[in-house]
Amino acid sequence: MKNLLALFITLLLWSCGARKNAPPSWISGKPIDASGTYVYGVGSSYINPNTAYQQAARSNALADLAQEVQSEIFDETKLLQKEDAGGFNSAFESNTTSTSALRLEDYELVESYADEVRFYSLYRLDLQAFLRKKALQDAEAMDWINGKFLEAHDVRMSVPVRLSALVDALDKAHDFQLFGDIKFKTKLNAGATAALRALEQSTSLALRIPEESAYLGLPETFHAQWQYVGRDQIPLSIQSTSGQFIFEDQNIQCLHTGDEPVVQLSITWDWDKIQCSHLATKRWLKNKSQWSEGTVVNFQKPTLSLSCPEEFKASLTQSLSQYFAVQTGEGAKLGLESKLDLFTETSTQGTHKVIVEGTFVLTSIGEYVDVMWKSANLIKGTAISSSKERAMQSAMNAFMEDFNYFVLPQLHRSLDY
Repeated sequence: MKNLLALFITLLLWSCGARKNAPPSWISGKPIDASGTYVYGVGSSYINPNTAYQQAARSNALADLAQEVQSEIFDETKLLQKEDAGGFNSAFESNTTSTSALRLEDYELVESYADEVRFYSLYRLDLQAFLRKKALQDAEAMDWINGKFLEAHDVRMSVPVRLSALVDALDKAHDFQLFGDIKFKTKLNAGATAALRALEQSTSLALRIPEESAYLGLPETFHAQWQYVGRDQIPLSIQSTSGQFIFEDQNIQCLHTGDEPVVQLSITWDWDKIQCSHLATKRWLKNKSQWSEGTVVNFQKPTLSLSCPEEFKASLTQSLSQYFAVQTGEGAKLGLESKLDLFTETSTQGTHKVIVEGTFVLTSIGEYVDVMWKSANLIKGTAISSSKERAMQSAMNAFMEDFNYFVLPQLHRSLDY
């Protein structure tokens, strides 16, 4: 009898322990509230004493809870039909944002459980209370945003202050993810766009480009100035269809002219220098902005004074005209000096050998004469013929081939295109 009693007690204790260690049902199947009041999130993490595994399980549970909240909200999304003068417009109305970055508040821990391997957490959220609170917060945020839109329209304020108000409004809209909510998205875009257009209409720029000629490959010959009309101080950026231009205080400086004789300069607001809290705000402003000022700059071929023997002038001028405006008078920006020699030999058999060779030096002509490039090797052309004229022409042709292949590209590369 005593043995039976001991066996019964042992079985009873074993069954109690088994029931105590049995995993809760929510681990294998997340709870579902039929009334729709609560939504649940489950998260887990491997147990590791060297890591914050409980915090990891909590984070995973809240991420799961956020997905559940969105799923419930998407289920409530409905199609609205609104009639206007143009017919019917369809729009989806959602109770909150359609993005994945959902801000959860007032969630609570329901239960935790750990087995030999993993730690589990179960959280829940009162969905209806959450939506009511979020609706109030979103409405308050939208009222604040509309106030900032009014500031952006106020012409009594400076343009930078008005732009700051618009940036604050857009940042707040992204804080509350209102661009993803169809209830606010259309009005928000319209209000922000109208404020931006008002700012753009209040901003103008004066460009002053002197009448002096600017030359390709010589960026220092370009001069231009800019100035805001008024007291605006919004950062600017400059783009060009060719070459490279930058702002230097109130001047537009050319770093490289490019190869195109006609260059379009476009000046826009530099949104990368505008301070904001969200990259999405900066992207919105870049995409929506239409303000720009621009002008067309005409570059001429650089003028070059050629110094060479008369018999070489026609051939060299024709070749150089690809990149330069060759002139004989004063006033050229560049000079090309040559040291050319022509040798002829006649053999006893009556054949003629002609050698044409020389070197070149490219200089810039200004207050001082600076050497920009000089040939390190002789440029040479050689020909032999029974006719002296043919030998002379062939040697000249060979010389010009070397000039076009070796010298002309170096002259072009010596300039700052």
